[in-house]
Amino acid sequence: DYQKLKPIYQKPRMLQSSFIPTFILLLASTKSFGSAFLPDRSQQTSVAVELRAAKTISSSTNSYLDNLKNVKLSFSDLIQNPIVNPDELVVYSHANFDYFEVSKLTSKGPRKNADVGQPHDATRPLVSCNDGKTKTGSWWCAAGGWPSPNLRDTTEVFYVFSGRGCVTDLDGMPHHFGPGDVVVLPKGWSGRWDVLEDVHKVWVTHDHEHVEEVGNPIRATIVTNDSLTPNETSSVPHDASVGCPITASRTYYNVGPTEVGVWTCTPGSFPKSIPRDTVEAFHVLEGTFFVTNADGSAMRCGPG
Repeated sequence: DYQKLKPIYQKPRMLQSSFIPTFILLLASTKSFGSAFLPDRSQQTSVAVELRAAKTISSSTNSYLDNLKNVKLSFSDLIQNPIVNPDELVVYSHANFDYFEVSKLTSKGPRKNADVGQPHDATRPLVSCNDGKTKTGSWWCAAGGWPSPNLRDTTEVFYVFSGRGCVTDLDGMPHHFGPGDVVVLPKGWSGRWDVLEDVHKVWVTHDHEHVEEVGNPIRATIVTNDSLTPNETSSVPHDASVGCPITASRTYYNVGPTEVGVWTCTPGSFPKSIPRDTVEAFHVLEGTFFVTNADGSAMRCGPG
């Protein structure tokens, strides 16, 4: 079992990614969420939020693992920048879908400002990083509606697990969303929330300095499930260590320090030897893969 192996080598400043089938991710570089990966610490000041997703290309896990049997993997070949101080090691955080089951969320009680129905909600955080400027977690709310007149002090990106709702801009323009959709509520947004069917979502919030949107009013953005398709294909990474992984991506929202998009990768492995300069959260839609920390710890990840 790959997860139980413990490599012996000097700790490098890198992440090793191993993709078994192609997978769909929703990333917020602040493409998603239900399961989310976020660095526990970030040494950089700039934060982006990116929501990525990817479509699985026909490829079986077994066939990829069979191919690995004939490949000699050497961690020493991947080490480029050894870590001098182990305290500088940055690792990722992870949760599977079970972590965000509705029964495991903490109730917040009825919404005091509701003017339609009797909505009550519950939540559970996953992780807070970058001095609290990037947070991720899950939220559930029963049907009902309420005004949201206060300007948002963060940008929120969320992926809808189940339910249907509508966020309405300050001038009355509605934005309906449902299962599989991605919603962006920019910093400075205000308007109205209506939960038409109990909503369960996973979210990322990004606390950045300025309101970046220039529109008046500031509008919500909806990315529908059927449009989560990468449209830009890149070449095989020059440092691929196993296979010929090919990636594809598409950006749906890129305003100021916040980016939301979709990403996919075919089977293969490659190191990430350059430290990240952003915080990234993503929700896995399809596929199976490993992300390995610089200390050799790894997690097998799949849909949800």
